Amino acid sequence: MASINVIAQLRGIFREMLGITPTLDLHGLGVQEALAETERFLRQAQSVNEPVVRIVYGKGRGSPGGRGVLREVVPRWLDGDGAALVVRYQRVPDASGADGAVKVWLRRPRSR
Repeated sequence: MASINVIAQLRGIFREMLGITPTLDLHGLGVQEALAETERFLRQAQSVNEPVVRIVYGKGRGSPGGRGVLREVVPRWLDGDGAALVVRYQRVPDASGADGAVKVWLRRPRSR
């Protein structure tokens, strides 16, 4: 097991040096599909000891009324049903100050 942790740590250092973060892009998905994909992505990342991931949900400019539904729903899911997978998350604003993504810190998987 120790070698797996070393490999995960080295992978994390390498990704951090290169600025690579595993990312899920939810553009074009409906709410239910987006939440299912979010849960699947977070569980997969957690299973390989990924410490941080990014979820892109967009700003909602293509949504009816220009209101980002996923922009509201994904953070709410992270606070509720997703809380068991997440240590914390932070909205990632762009140059305009609007967010279209979150950076998520994952809980370590439980030992079996």
